[in-house]
Amino acid sequence: MYAIVAQFVLLPKANTSGNLAPIIPMLLAVALALCALPQLLKNRVPRPSEGESAGAFWLRAASPALVTWTPVEAAALLCVTLYAQTGSKAAIAVAALAVLIMLLLRPGYFEGR
Repeated sequence: MYAIVAQFVLLPKANTSGNLAPIIPMLLAVALALCALPQLLKNRVPRPSEGESAGAFWLRAASPALVTWTPVEAAALLCVTLYAQTGSKAAIAVAALAVLIMLLLRPGYFEGR
């Protein structure tokens, strides 16, 4: 939703030649590192026990799962904000990667492991 607002509301008003241009590569590197972090953190989410209900599983797994999802969400928000401020196509590409990772690490993934 934020990407849509950024595209149609924020980007037309942005100063694409603004002062963020020199730090775009550094911010994109940070975002890519945040996209990689969930791969290390997903092992902290416990696996469902045999015969355990989804509700009981999520009582145990909610906190570690949120810690796993947070970095990739931060990367997506950072990149969409960077895109809205600079118009950088690389920023929106990294945001799309972050959204793809969020789709792959959906709750059903953790329930079905």
